[in-house]
Amino acid sequence: MTLTTLINGFCVQGDVSQAVVLADHMEKMGYPLDVYTYGVLVNGLCKTGDTLVAVRWLRKMEERNWKPNVVVYSSVMDGLCKDGLVYEALNLFSEMNGKGVLPNLVTYTCLIQGLCNFGRWKEVGCLLDEMTKMGMMPDLQTLNILVDSFCKEGKVMQAKSVIGFMIIMGEVPDVFTYNSLIHVYCLQNQMNKAMRVFNFMVSGGCLPDIVVFTSLIHGWCKNKNINKAMYLLEEMGKMGFVPDVVTWTTLIGGFCEAGRPLAAKELFFNMHKHGQVPNIQTCSVMVDGLCKGNFLSEAVALVEAMEKSNLDLNIVIYTILLDGICSAGKLNAAWELFSSLPAKGLQINIYTYTIMIKGFCKQGLLDKAEDLLMNMEENGCLPNNCTYNVFVQGLLTKKEIARSIKYLTIMRDNGFSVDAATTKMIINYLSTNKGDSEIQEFLFPKR
Repeated sequence: MTLTTLINGFCVQGDVSQAVVLADHMEKMGYPLDVYTYGVLVNGLCKTGDTLVAVRWLRKMEERNWKPNVVVYSSVMDGLCKDGLVYEALNLFSEMNGKGVLPNLVTYTCLIQGLCNFGRWKEVGCLLDEMTKMGMMPDLQTLNILVDSFCKEGKVMQAKSVIGFMIIMGEVPDVFTYNSLIHVYCLQNQMNKAMRVFNFMVSGGCLPDIVVFTSLIHGWCKNKNINKAMYLLEEMGKMGFVPDVVTWTTLIGGFCEAGRPLAAKELFFNMHKHGQVPNIQTCSVMVDGLCKGNFLSEAVALVEAMEKSNLDLNIVIYTILLDGICSAGKLNAAWELFSSLPAKGLQINIYTYTIMIKGFCKQGLLDKAEDLLMNMEENGCLPNNCTYNVFVQGLLTKKEIARSIKYLTIMRDNGFSVDAATTKMIINYLSTNKGDSEIQEFLFPKR
C-alpha cells in the first residue's frame, strides 16, 4: 500500500516518469500492481501527454486480468484525441463497448472534441444521437466544444443554434461560450456584433475575463480604432482585471498598425508600471512597428537597450531589424549586423539570408547577392522559393537575362515556381524587348 501511495503521489506532483520507474521496479520485484495503481498510472501518463505509454500500461493491466473501467478508458481516449489520433480513439471506444464497459458523458465529450478538431461533423452527430438514446444529454462543456468548433470554422449560424439549444436545455452560457462567438466576430471584422455579444453577456450577469477583453482589443486594433481599444483597456481596469502581456502586445501592435509607433513605444515602456514585463513577442512587435514607421534609429536604440538588459533576443528580432535597415538603404550597417549574428550565438535562417540578399539586389550589388546565395547553401541553409524569386527579380531589374535564365532553370529543376512579382517583371521585359530570343526560348522551348 505504501508503494502505491508513492506512485499516486508522484503522479499528483506531475513526476509521472518517476512513478513509471517505481511501478516497473515493483513488478520486477514480484509485487503486482492493483487495479487502482494501474488506473492512477494510466491517468497520469495521459495528463502529461504520454498517451502511447499509457496505452502500453492499459494493455499490461489487461494482461494481468484487471478490467479497466470507463474512467481509465476515457483517459486514454482523451489523450489519443488530443494527440490527433482520433481513429485510434474510436477503435478503443468500440473495444470498450465490446467488453461491456458503458461509456459516460466524459467519454462522449472527449471523442466529440477529437472529431470536431478535424471537422468530422457527421460522426459528431452520430455520437450525439447515441448519447441521447442512452439517456445522456450533453452538458455545458460538451455544448461549448460544439460552439467553439463551429466558430473556429466560421460557422456562426450553427454556433448560435447550439447556444439556442443550450438555453432550451436549461444550461446557462458561460464566459467560454460568449468568448467563442466574440472571437469569431472579431476575426470576421464584425466588431459591432462582437460588442453586442459583449454587452449582452455583461447585462446578463456573466462577467467577461481577460481573454474576452483581449479578443475585443485585438479586433478594434485590426480595425485601427485605437480609441475603442483604449476604452476597453479602461473598462478592464474598472472591472478589476489586470491586462496581461498578451493584451499589452496586442495594443502595441494596434498602435503600430495605425501608424502611431511612438505612442506604441510609450505603451511599451509603461508596461512595467502595470506589473507586466515585455516578452520576446512584445519586443518583436515593437521593433517591427518602429522599422515600418521609418523610426529606424529608435528601433536600433531599442534593440541595443534590450541587449544591455541581457534579454535573450532571438533571430526573429534581429531579422526584423535587418529588414528595416535594408529597407532604409543602409547596406553597410545591415551587413555589419548580419555578420555579427553568429557571434551572438544565433543561427542565421532562410528568412535572414533572403532579406540580406534582397538588400544587395535593391542596391544593384548582384555579385554580393549571388555570393551570399552560394554561401547559404554551403552552410546547409537551402534557398527556398522566396529566396530565388528575390534574386531573379534583382537580376531582371538590371536586365541580367542570361543569369536570370540560369536561376530560373535552377528553380524549375528544384520544383520552385515564379511568384506574381517575378512573372510581372518577365512580361514587362518581353513587351519592351520583343526581339530577345534568349528568354523566349527558355519560356517557349521548341518541341
